[in-house]
Amino acid sequence: MVQPLTEMAKDLTLALIENNLIAPEDMQQRLQQIYTSLCELKAREDRNLGSGEGREEEVRTRPPVVDWRKSIKKHSVACLICGTSFKQLSARHLRQHDLDPRTYRQRFGIPRTQALSAKETTALRRRVAQNIRPWEKAPTYVQAHQAAPAARPIRARKKATTTSQS
Repeated sequence: MVQPLTEMAKDLTLALIENNLIAPEDMQQRLQQIYTSLCELKAREDRNLGSGEGREEEVRTRPPVVDWRKSIKKHSVACLICGTSFKQLSARHLRQHDLDPRTYRQRFGIPRTQALSAKETTALRRRVAQNIRPWEKAPTYVQAHQAAPAARPIRARKKATTTSQS
């Protein structure tokens, strides 16, 4: 059974008093405010249902589908969920939407090689990496280049023997 608006307003006002959110002296004023708010909501609801506009409003308030390429700009990257702009979409921000970078990329069709940062930020990181060349400091790289001079003469001898045989 549908509860009348006066009953709803009374129940809401009593709940506010029980939770010490308003003083009992303010009950009359708050009851009138709640009742008028409920009447306005009911009138809006009736208008929307009668004219079929409720559905159109729902479509208009839904966030537009945005191409992920447009969200990555020169100096900022926009979160496709909430629309907030950052220099980089961090895993910390994505956790607020219960996502991680991998699932965020999957959800919006972003390639896994695409950085979730602004173009300028990505370019700056690339330049820094090329200047400091961290791969040259890696143990496997150092070992390979220390062993390479000893291995080169063997390859040269093999090539010499194969060319003399033909």
